[in-house]
Amino acid sequence: MTDNGAPLAMADANAAALTLGISIYAAAILVLIGLGINAVQHHRRERAITCAVIVGILVIAGVVVAIASSIG
Repeated sequence: MTDNGAPLAMADANAAALTLGISIYAAAILVLIGLGINAVQHHRRERAITCAVIVGILVIAGVVVAIASSIG
């Protein structure tokens, strides 16, 4: 007797992990945008620039990963 449920369970676990990763990634971007806005309101220029740079890097990394995953 074979266990046909195992491959499906593994696929579900992979999909859940991917969904969780994407959610954390999006949350990180939104938190950094919020911190950047707060920094601008409190005249903390260096912190605002740092947040903007990190958000830009995360967005570019996301686009690169999306392109790479669609090719491969």
